[in-house]
Amino acid sequence: MNTIAFIKKTKTRWLTRVLWLVTACFAIYFFILDFPFRLEMYSSVCGDETICLETGQLNRDEARQLSQMGLSLDAFAGFKIFLEIVKVFVYFSVSSLLLFRKEQPWFNLYVSLVFLSLGIGLSYNFLADHPTHFIMYHFISNFGATYLVLFYLLPDGKFVPKWTFAIAVFWIMVGVFSVYFKGSVMDVENWPIWLGAVFWISFHVILIFSQIYRYRKRSDAIIRHQMKWYVYSIIMYVIALLLLNFVGPLSISLKMATEFVYALSSILIPLSIGFAIFKYRLWDINIIIHRTVLYGILSILVVLFYSVSVSVLSRYIVEKDKMISSLITAGILAFCFQPVKVKLQSFVNRLVYGDRDNPLFILTQLNSILTAASSMEKVLPLVATTLAKTLKIPYVAIRLIEQENSYIAASYGKPSEVDREIPLFYQGNRLGSLLLSSRDSLEPFRPSDMKLLDGLAQQVGIVAQSIMLHKDLQRSRSQLVLAREEERRRLRRDLHDGLGPSLASIKMKLDVAESFIEGKPESTAKIIHETGNQLKKMIEEIRTLVYSLRPPVLDELGLVAAIREMCNHYSQSEINFSVVSIPEPLPALPAAAEIAVYRIAQEAITNVVRHSSANECSITIDAENENLLHVKIMDNGIGIPVETFKKGIGFHSMKERADELGGTTIIENLPDGGLKVFAKIPIK
Repeated sequence: MNTIAFIKKTKTRWLTRVLWLVTACFAIYFFILDFPFRLEMYSSVCGDETICLETGQLNRDEARQLSQMGLSLDAFAGFKIFLEIVKVFVYFSVSSLLLFRKEQPWFNLYVSLVFLSLGIGLSYNFLADHPTHFIMYHFISNFGATYLVLFYLLPDGKFVPKWTFAIAVFWIMVGVFSVYFKGSVMDVENWPIWLGAVFWISFHVILIFSQIYRYRKRSDAIIRHQMKWYVYSIIMYVIALLLLNFVGPLSISLKMATEFVYALSSILIPLSIGFAIFKYRLWDINIIIHRTVLYGILSILVVLFYSVSVSVLSRYIVEKDKMISSLITAGILAFCFQPVKVKLQSFVNRLVYGDRDNPLFILTQLNSILTAASSMEKVLPLVATTLAKTLKIPYVAIRLIEQENSYIAASYGKPSEVDREIPLFYQGNRLGSLLLSSRDSLEPFRPSDMKLLDGLAQQVGIVAQSIMLHKDLQRSRSQLVLAREEERRRLRRDLHDGLGPSLASIKMKLDVAESFIEGKPESTAKIIHETGNQLKKMIEEIRTLVYSLRPPVLDELGLVAAIREMCNHYSQSEINFSVVSIPEPLPALPAAAEIAVYRIAQEAITNVVRHSSANECSITIDAENENLLHVKIMDNGIGIPVETFKKGIGFHSMKERADELGGTTIIENLPDGGLKVFAKIPIK
């Protein structure tokens, strides 16, 4: 089945190429036949000035101006013929290249035949001079007549929306009936003027609508980039046509200049469509649009300023000689050109790249967000929105990393392919990333963009750090509340289930002993003895409750002596413990810091005894820093696998003890063997 499909595709490609080759031969032949007539037409003066623009001839006044310039009509004819030869060469070249594209062979053939027809541009009376070529002339020219239908199909050969196919068919039918069935109902010549105007305007409005709909609803990034190419060429062609019709008739020099611009714009159409169809070899159309807008506006301003200034100065300075006014105008233009160019450059950059050239404005916007945000949860979404809108970036996301898990904290725009990921740092700590999609998938960020974005990423990192600190504070508050309530629940349960029934039992036993005190002294003594033992157990339970709140040994002996006492319990473990404090004795410490250090040391010593296989362990408590208490516990054992750091409950408990007070705990294996626990506990 695949072989049959391949053979069919191969036959289709060769069939389309043969059809194109036959048509191209006839088109070149017709162009050669029409060449003498064109040369004669351009070398003569137009008799009817109403059709001079249509035929491309010069009128009498333009011919006189040409003679005053020292040029002849033959020179003008050579100029026109040269432009047409270049036009034919470009149209035919693009047309032939399309036949080598493997996808959509029939669509490629249609586009190629349209280019052949538009490229040769046969003169209006060709058929009158060569009536024997009636069939092939109409075959070729009819493809050129459907050039507007081509724009319904570009760039992928599909009608979008699908109902525009009916509009295109109706347009072709009206053209066919108007040419071959004159006098029929479908002949435009028989329609009222208003109806013809409505039909023509409606067709073009629907064409524009279909392109907008295709661009916004049915296009990916590549198709949008393709559409920019031929839309740009059409705009340039319309501008050149307006210049040719309204600026060209003013003088022969402007006539030739606009003819040249018009020829260039005509050549741009097949080139842009060719670039659009060959989508994998696209150039950066956004740069071209950017430069065209910039220098187009600049050129228009220069021409307008020069024309108005010369006319005004000529009127008031000198009536006949315009040299002085021209020199004054030229001097003003030279003086003002660069400032105006800079302003226009800034304006166009703002249209295309947003406020990339004005980082102070972006920073001001970010500062306003931080100042006016009603809650911390809204800050990051507003930051992402501001970056996207001020820099015209389609997608901006801020990804944060918390507890080794990453998540999108805020985003703006539709999620798409991320072209750039800029890490967010604060004081050397990686907080997350700034994710960005380029303005166009085929136009990456420029060095100027990256320089600005790197600078903004630093500010976003500061904002992200503030948000994460705020979240940590909220989380810590929640954990404190939960821990407090859990501790209250535990105390309530222990008091209610343990001490409460025990005290009630003692009360009952004492009542019984009171009743037995005279008649049964032996039973009374036994009850009192049992009650004493029960009271002894209750005292131990109370001590356990008190110890869980705060070890009494801390109040009795102090922190360093309490840790030494703890180490003495493991004297049979054959581990030599050493406890050192700097200074000796330690200054008065906050109760929270003391209990945190004691619990961290307790967990660390337990791990050393159970898992390290060490024979030496040193505990150093350094309080020389007025703000931080340094606790270092080191052993010379075998160390612990890295995976245990994440899974071990004891290690997690040590980290939590320090985190609760705003400190840090580092647990790592030593290069020479053994384990090191280093904690920093704030004491102010």
